[in-house]
Amino acid sequence: MLESDLPTRVLQQKLTPSLASTIPPMKDELEYALSVEMPDCEGKQTLLGYLQATASSGQQSHDIGVQGKRRTRDPDVCRNEEWLHASIHYTVNVFTTVMVLRMFPSFLHSLIAPLLPSYWRIHANLKTAKRIIGPIVRQRRADAAAAQQGESDYEKSSDLLQLMMDIAKPHESHPDKLAHRQLLLTLASIHTTTMATAHAIYDLCAHPRYFGPLREEASDLVAQEGWTKPTLNKLRYLDSFIKESQRMNPPSLLAFNRLVQKAPLKLSDGTILPPGTHFSIASDAILHDPEHLPGGGDPEQFDPFRYARLREDPRHPENLSRFQFATTDSSNLHFGHGKFACPGRFFASQEIKLLLIHLLLRYEFKYPEGQGRPQNLSADENIYPDESARVLIRARQDVTC
Repeated sequence: MLESDLPTRVLQQKLTPSLASTIPPMKDELEYALSVEMPDCEGKQTLLGYLQATASSGQQSHDIGVQGKRRTRDPDVCRNEEWLHASIHYTVNVFTTVMVLRMFPSFLHSLIAPLLPSYWRIHANLKTAKRIIGPIVRQRRADAAAAQQGESDYEKSSDLLQLMMDIAKPHESHPDKLAHRQLLLTLASIHTTTMATAHAIYDLCAHPRYFGPLREEASDLVAQEGWTKPTLNKLRYLDSFIKESQRMNPPSLLAFNRLVQKAPLKLSDGTILPPGTHFSIASDAILHDPEHLPGGGDPEQFDPFRYARLREDPRHPENLSRFQFATTDSSNLHFGHGKFACPGRFFASQEIKLLLIHLLLRYEFKYPEGQGRPQNLSADENIYPDESARVLIRARQDVTC
């Protein structure tokens, strides 16, 4: 599964440089997904679970990159319920299996794994993905070959599947392997994106005074420049809000999970880690340390425009790009850092912003009477939003977006 870096290469070399072209089809799919997933709340308040609003919508917009409707000759795939189910639940089943196996010593994993229902569901999800993706890969190759012979006017797709096909090495190009890579990209992205969006909605409902500034910023920029990459880049308040929400609700308390291999590793303070040692960096603790928190202030205080103020500081023009949501540095490691930074973070940032803009401009949110922000859940170092939480939602009137 991990013998190839094809997913990383395609994100770095192909998808990130072409993010602007993904926005129109992502917007189309978001609108379709919201029309399907959101309840009827015209003129009334309706209870909404976070997965209903974010998981399916996020998956379908994500599939523009993975298996996009508007950018492929296979218009039904990213709305295919079987594909959506397989790609969403593959991640759930992988993490369930991993979390259970972590409770046992590694030499028992091969014996225990086959006893877990989630282990077999992983194989079922992969089988489904191969059955759906395989014929598409073979048909595209046949169409491309016919076009080279002048027998077809085939127009190559520009979705992520095609991009992987274009740069795959011979040992990576089998349709089954490409299908598996599709699921790996989903595993690494869709649920973290979903959780970040859910946390942002929870934080907005807990601090409703920020609905106004965020809506005003988004509405003005969309009216002036449309649904474009420059518009998303200029959403400083929304970008800052998402970054602060992630700081307070990280996907994990740890980063840079590593294993000491053959030679001992000596740290700067003289500590020696012998081979076989697992170690990590306490990324969450760093961002709750006053000495490392950018701009100072109380690290336990939710300050959604913290990073926007830093970016607007005329004394430090370098801050303009330094404190964006997708930017990493030595004190903000949730996306990794340096050559180990998440290659899909710019796409994730774009996806989260598009989804939140749609939700902000089209709906009103609040917690039911007497309820506040739900407590996060945890499993070892992993942090999750409470899936059982509900918010009240109502469609806004006279919305044109």
